[in-house]
Amino acid sequence: MVIEHGPSIVSTRRLVGCDIARLPDSAPGRRAYHVPMLQHDGSIRIAWQADGFEAIFVRARFRSPRELEVYASGVADVALLERSLADLRTALRKRFPGAFDLVTREPAAAPGQVIISFHPPRGEPNPDPW
Repeated sequence: MVIEHGPSIVSTRRLVGCDIARLPDSAPGRRAYHVPMLQHDGSIRIAWQADGFEAIFVRARFRSPRELEVYASGVADVALLERSLADLRTALRKRFPGAFDLVTREPAAAPGQVIISFHPPRGEPNPDPW
């Protein structure tokens, strides 16, 4: 698997297998992973050529950028080893049980995309004002 944007490739490969949340902000490659691959909609794009798909988009609404980085790093680690959509889904379910939804976008004339949306954190429900 190749992660896009040349300068971030070296930094990202050094981070595979470690917990990015424990790295200080000044660590080499700490921000190189997140900033170049951040999409306009707030997701992180990971290139993944398998089963007719070209990319994985990781989304984590209502989560901090650091949490999004940790999720994207975990997805990238799994995607390095799993080369089919079924295997990817199974491995992600083992790593993040019940924490995400996986959907695909498969246009007729273009390569498909895998979209992994992590669930928002649980919060207190709004109390009834009456």
